[in-house]
Amino acid sequence: MSWQEEYRKLFYACNHCVYLDQAYDCGSTLFGRKAMEKYFNDWDKAAVNVERGGPGRLSHFIVADETREMIKQLVNAQSPDLIAFTRNTNEGLNAILQGFEFEPGDNVVTAAIEHESVVMPALNAAKTRGIEVRILPTRKDERILVQELMSLTDEHTRMMLVSHVQSKNGYRIDLEELGHQCAEKGIFLIVDAIQSLGLEPFDMQKWHVSGVNAAGYKGLNSVISIGFTVYTEELLKKVHPVYVAAGFCTDIRKTGDGWEIYCTDETNARKMENSSLDNPGIYVLHDALQIILNVGVENIHAHVMKLYDRLYAGLKELGFPIITPEDPKEHLGIISMRPENPRKIFDFMRTKNIALSVSSKAYLRVSLGGFNNEDDVDYFLKAAKEYTETEH
Repeated sequence: MSWQEEYRKLFYACNHCVYLDQAYDCGSTLFGRKAMEKYFNDWDKAAVNVERGGPGRLSHFIVADETREMIKQLVNAQSPDLIAFTRNTNEGLNAILQGFEFEPGDNVVTAAIEHESVVMPALNAAKTRGIEVRILPTRKDERILVQELMSLTDEHTRMMLVSHVQSKNGYRIDLEELGHQCAEKGIFLIVDAIQSLGLEPFDMQKWHVSGVNAAGYKGLNSVISIGFTVYTEELLKKVHPVYVAAGFCTDIRKTGDGWEIYCTDETNARKMENSSLDNPGIYVLHDALQIILNVGVENIHAHVMKLYDRLYAGLKELGFPIITPEDPKEHLGIISMRPENPRKIFDFMRTKNIALSVSSKAYLRVSLGGFNNEDDVDYFLKAAKEYTETEH
């Protein structure tokens, strides 16, 4: 049996429908249920054995450390000590923008087509931190071109905020080129990678990415409550905790003038974690990452792209209004369309037991994961053909 057949068996949704909605979430998993049970078993043992370890239990911290190491491998981070657990992608981006050492006159750059979870934290920082937010207007073809983003920068630009893959239209930006240009100008490139991690190799060192924010419930096949931020040491030194509590890297000391909070290690991302962690979520993420790394992200990517080409060609032949670029360098797992009535097509597909998404009320979005196979694609294309025939 191939790795893909074994992998597919782990996903509940694949046994009950044609699941083409990885960009929304991964659906429930068999290993996630087992990981949650292991969490409670470890907690039982810790309580009975009077196990200690700060705001949690020693066994929980061991799993968290192993998870950081796997995240390091996943994104080619400098060190597991540069990884902070969060609740979601948005929380990590907010923490960076609210904790960064901005100076008067500083600005950050992003794009109008970006997900609200990217744009809103930037706009909020404009209010709370007094920075300028420069927003690239949306092109007719909905691409985000590196040169157009860079044209908005100047000597006061501190950050570039982008998604690796756009949630709405599936556009994949050239992070390597963008990162290279940002590095040349001393700009921190902060990336929302929730729609790409687990589906293709990610190399933050090669691509000069300063911060990676993601959550576990899409391509990483975890749960909705757990996320993380991966920093470079250079960025982390300039970001201070927004929330503080007793933890690994934060303490209180008395000075001549009174009391103060201070970081015991400015280069450890645990300073960004607000005490207690989502340990159940970390357990699920731990086991999900083990499976992904054992299968190999390269293998998952090759499989998804093969299915993607088959699906794209079929939809194009049927005349669906695809807006995701056909160039392999400009897409990953999402095929997005802008039909006149996306909800009507969505409702038709539901009668065929096909799961997909309507995004922002305008986009009909089909998305692939490593658990999908050719039968899923062919079944969907058959249904799509039937829909076109009923409409004509």
